[in-house]
Amino acid sequence: MRAFLQRHLDPADRLGEVLFGLIMALGFTGAVRLGQDEADNRALLIGIAGCNLAWAIVDGVMFVLAALFERGRTARVIRDVVRAPTEEAALQRVETELDGPLLSLTTAEERRRMARAALTLARRATAERPTVHADDLLGGVAVALIIVLATLPVVVPFLLVTDPNIAVRVSNSVALTELFLVGAWWGREVGGSPLRIATGLTLVGVVLVLITIALGG
Repeated sequence: MRAFLQRHLDPADRLGEVLFGLIMALGFTGAVRLGQDEADNRALLIGIAGCNLAWAIVDGVMFVLAALFERGRTARVIRDVVRAPTEEAALQRVETELDGPLLSLTTAEERRRMARAALTLARRATAERPTVHADDLLGGVAVALIIVLATLPVVVPFLLVTDPNIAVRVSNSVALTELFLVGAWWGREVGGSPLRIATGLTLVGVVLVLITIALGG
């Protein structure tokens, strides 16, 4: 399982999906609880697990569509470069695509050299029709899977705790604990302060919980 996720999702994607999945799970928990004032644990379990699963599927599909979009954009750039009326126009088109935060650290001459190198690659490539690849589908499955795995502990309290109100609070506590741990991991990965980032993400979760409590959840 771990090897499958690592093969189809880079660390940033895995981290982002876990974080967003947990935040969404907190929102789902509050939304379902607010919508079912007299709900028992079974109803809450089905509602919250269903919301988490639905989000996992939606995000997996979006991953596939994003891959298809990027492939189509690459093909369009290649076509634009090939059809450019002049060398300067082709270079400007490539420079537009190369624009990014790291390029702000380069000089104008360095950016032009990079654009020329990319232009050579673009002219050598073939503008293929965008299609969905097997790796895209597997990546989408990996996205859905990692969200389900990350949010699974959030629904466990509804199986173990009899009182629905207490189950909701325990579920929120589990999600907040996960957010803190993932935030600390994120801090280590980006070279920032694990404690500061973990605390910030946990506070986001706490705000969501307090909002739902204030609304009666």
